[in-house]
Amino acid sequence: MQKHYKKIVFIAMALFLVITLASCGGSDAVGKVIVNNPYGENGEKLVFDYEDRNSISFKGDNGLSYWLLNESGATSDEPVAYEGLLPSNASPDEIGIEGGIQTFTFTVEGEEVSFRIYIKPETVVVDNDIAMVVFRFPSEAILYNMGQSFDPTGIEAYAVENDGDVIVISETMSAEAYAALFDDLGYDPMGVDGFKDKVSYPVSFTYEGYSESFEVYVAGGEKPISTEDAGFFDYVLVIPVAFIMQFFASLLGNSFALGILFTTLIVRTLAWPIYAKSNDMTMKMNLAQPDMQRVQQKYANKKDPQSQQMQQMEMMQVYKKHGINVFGCLMPFLQMPIFIAMYGVVRRISLEGGMYASSVSNTKFLGVNLANTNDGITALILAAIVGATMFTLQKISMKKPSYAKNTYKHNANPQGAQTEKTMKFVSYFMVIMMMFISYQSNALALYWVFGNIYSLSQTIFNRRLNEKKHARLQEKQLLG
Repeated sequence: MQKHYKKIVFIAMALFLVITLASCGGSDAVGKVIVNNPYGENGEKLVFDYEDRNSISFKGDNGLSYWLLNESGATSDEPVAYEGLLPSNASPDEIGIEGGIQTFTFTVEGEEVSFRIYIKPETVVVDNDIAMVVFRFPSEAILYNMGQSFDPTGIEAYAVENDGDVIVISETMSAEAYAALFDDLGYDPMGVDGFKDKVSYPVSFTYEGYSESFEVYVAGGEKPISTEDAGFFDYVLVIPVAFIMQFFASLLGNSFALGILFTTLIVRTLAWPIYAKSNDMTMKMNLAQPDMQRVQQKYANKKDPQSQQMQQMEMMQVYKKHGINVFGCLMPFLQMPIFIAMYGVVRRISLEGGMYASSVSNTKFLGVNLANTNDGITALILAAIVGATMFTLQKISMKKPSYAKNTYKHNANPQGAQTEKTMKFVSYFMVIMMMFISYQSNALALYWVFGNIYSLSQTIFNRRLNEKKHARLQEKQLLG
């Protein structure tokens, strides 16, 4: 039974890892292509003299580029620079002496997109009327997680006047006044069936009477925590855990980090009886080893059905003698929903659109922004700390207690040794995987650091407790 118990623990660990990795995944299909209109350093790739209309150069620094926005919410760090030839399908085909706007269309990932340039009139006139407005975007201004609202921060808008002069609009007014020029036309992130996902919606921009529009894209990503879009698991575990986290965070300056800390302490403490029961099961299995080995040796060469049945019956007597409950093997699985809920809350509670996001708005902790993902050297340091604490925890957890050190010495079991070696390899592999996952999210890394330190203390405490308990049980057996 001990072999099966170890396998069940291994399966529980592997299952948690699979769920963790699955939650990080998503579709890599391109959901939307957004064009960064060419501009150049001073508008030289946007506005051209009339005599240069047949030798247009629109590439290079700040030239034509585009964003490939994936359905999973992923995109490149930089937009893709356009490397093709100048499209021949221009509209209009010819620019007259009065100059004007010329639109070029090209295809990316099966989607037809366009960009515009301006040809100045052959005879320069003084005319400050707006001829066109074009945009360049950072990815965070056009690619949104479900639940997020439009934010114009970082968008560069350029107004081209009829005489060819270019106005960088954001440089002419305050950030508040500039943001007021954008209108998301009443977009609501919540739809009738929950948060809107994998959809695009228009945003209008109006400057001095001239209006222009563009589209932004809502990718998948994580779902914010909300009763308006919650499943059974959310109602039963995620929302209660999130409530505890926001409760402590709101009491402590909306600190996300302190919310994680106190929630980790509470959740892990509530799960302690399950953990202690699992440890108790392990201790009893070790105590029962001599009796179990005697039964195994007795029937080692007897493979007939009757002998196998007798072996099972005698094993059941051993389990009964040592108070081993067969259903105790399921204990590791009882912890899984709690840890998965906590994992989900840490990832989702701070997302815009969630009902508790404002309560964990202070995401700074010791100079680290917990809202950041893939945070360079900071993420590497946090991942290293996660790895170090997990490795220490694994070493102590796998170390045999004093009462079990000599259990197998007199009867070495090659299969058992191989199982133990495999579990050790898997445990160390999980440390590496958790480090990799921790790199993706500062908040998740901090949660695992807190959790590992707590589990380390829990393991040491339970080990000492079990030493005393084992001595009492052994004494009870000797005295009958």
